[in-house]
Amino acid sequence: MGADAGILSPAVPDTTSTTWTGPWRDWLDAALHRECLWMRARLRSLPASLSTDAFAGASPSDIQLEAMLTGDAPSPAPLPRPPVGGTLAAVRSEFGLDEPQTTALFVALAPELDTMYRPVFAHLSGDARRPLPSLELCARLTGCGALLRGNAPLFAGGLAETVPVAGAPHWSATGLVVTAPAREFLLGIADAPVPLPGAVFDPDEHQDLLRAVRTGTLHVVVIEAAIRADAVAAAHGLAAALGRAVIAHESGGESLSLSTARARLHRALLLLPQPEPTELARVTRTPVCTVVIAHPDRPWRSALEGIDHAVIRLVAPDATRRAQLWRTQLRDRGVDPNSRELASVADLFALGPTQIANAATAAGRDRSRPLATHAREQSQAQLPALAQALDPGYGWSDLVLPDPTLRRLHELASAVRHRRQVFDAWGFRQRSGGVASIRALFSGASGTGKTMSAAVVAADLGLPLCRVDLSAVVSKYIGETEKNLEELFRAAEASSAVLMFDEADALFGKRSEVTDARDRYANIEVAYLLQRLETFEGVLILATNLAANLDEAFARRLQVAIEFPLPDLAARERLWRHALPSATPIGEQIDIPMLARMFTLSGGDIANIALSAAFLASYEHTPIGMPHVVRAIARHRLRQGKLPGTAEFGPWLHLARAEGAS
Repeated sequence: MGADAGILSPAVPDTTSTTWTGPWRDWLDAALHRECLWMRARLRSLPASLSTDAFAGASPSDIQLEAMLTGDAPSPAPLPRPPVGGTLAAVRSEFGLDEPQTTALFVALAPELDTMYRPVFAHLSGDARRPLPSLELCARLTGCGALLRGNAPLFAGGLAETVPVAGAPHWSATGLVVTAPAREFLLGIADAPVPLPGAVFDPDEHQDLLRAVRTGTLHVVVIEAAIRADAVAAAHGLAAALGRAVIAHESGGESLSLSTARARLHRALLLLPQPEPTELARVTRTPVCTVVIAHPDRPWRSALEGIDHAVIRLVAPDATRRAQLWRTQLRDRGVDPNSRELASVADLFALGPTQIANAATAAGRDRSRPLATHAREQSQAQLPALAQALDPGYGWSDLVLPDPTLRRLHELASAVRHRRQVFDAWGFRQRSGGVASIRALFSGASGTGKTMSAAVVAADLGLPLCRVDLSAVVSKYIGETEKNLEELFRAAEASSAVLMFDEADALFGKRSEVTDARDRYANIEVAYLLQRLETFEGVLILATNLAANLDEAFARRLQVAIEFPLPDLAARERLWRHALPSATPIGEQIDIPMLARMFTLSGGDIANIALSAAFLASYEHTPIGMPHVVRAIARHRLRQGKLPGTAEFGPWLHLARAEGAS
């Protein structure tokens, strides 16, 4: 390359599949060499008084630039380019690039092939801070000024993008880089997506659709399914039938334009969750086939208005069909299912074919755990961040409740276990609004065991318990609360979880007279909840300390109401004994009957006081004694705003009052 050959690095052996780059690198080296000579000639044409080192990292002044432009060093004509081959030819064909755009794409790729091109580009820009090929340089190398337009196919197709560089004086001086999908494809540095089987999709039922996609007359396919996992599996099945792979675009990941470019490069299907109308409009302007996942109850059709599309509807299997799927999948994995256990799991967990297959695989791998455990793990994967999945950790023996309350809880568990029989086999579904829903109200003072009872019922049924985080659900923005609640209800239906609203009166309270905008929107939220309860297909528990504050319309929609009273004397004694684990070191004899008789406390209060007494004893490095318990009770009363009195604390009043003085 003559005098300036040292600027460029020597050619390195090509160890990748990109053998097509060799002739192009030779062309680029020659073109950059001419650019360097041209720039040197222009600088030498400057008067001596304006002479400067243009490569010192500073841009020329306006006077120097004017002198350079009037010099006698015309811009060299572009050199003939080598033939387009390899992956570059595939990109050119797919995206319809002309010769200048194809050339510009390779120029932008050059720093990825050899980092020594970076100082060359900085040299030509006259600024060490700009080591990328500028749009202006690419336009000179290709002889095409149209590259400076932002709507050029090179940019619109997601193959290249401009990068603002510090010190660039104008837009044409910004750097040009290839996008990640184009870079990975051209250099062969990422594995191509592999087609995956999808058992949910039957090609024989959709021959016309497959033919339309193959011929390019259909670009949008909607897969409507209540269970997302089945929709995704069907998308992979559709792609496999076409001999293609799937590129999934997820929110929070790369931009839609980059995902679209990646799908086009690999001739894959682009998988979208329910997109915005503007996103669909952008995608349908490209030849990529887009698969949209839609829920049957969500208003997705308006987003596709005016866009040609086909719909694949996946019907969720009923309990009988689920039992058949469980039996087939388990036997395929060498597991002989227990008929009673299989029927129970099929009835309780509304899983789709894909989830059942995954659970059966786990059951075949680990046969020591009950089948319901594997089904519950598949269900919990769908729970949203707006709710907390509670680990049961309790059984019926842990509940200290009056017999009527305990009996009602057993009846509730039985109702959930047999709801398919009652609603479907016995025909009560149509008389219940077409849904098989169990809705219960747990009412009682704080600490009386409402949450614990819900956990016990869920554990007995083998279902996940999903407690709603009201702070995350309720939003100050109009419509956001309803949107969050809808997400919760749908997730509970899809996961078969027991959905529990703690302190439900905060959401399900009585509607008020409208005096301002807040009242109006609060009433709208209540109206939405009333309507949604009637269509909810699952198990719902509302827990409240203030049942009287619930709107009467909610009470009419609840089939079960269970009251949790404060424990009586015998129950308090049992709670005290249960609150102190057997491994707890007990020093001075703790008079549990006296504690139960002297202090009227809830079960939750007793558990917290026992824990507080344990920490007091551990601080003093002694076993737990009666003084620790009395002090813990005194602190609890003080937090409630109650001063210790003789009637309650009796001979221990001095310890209690000492806590108040400390």
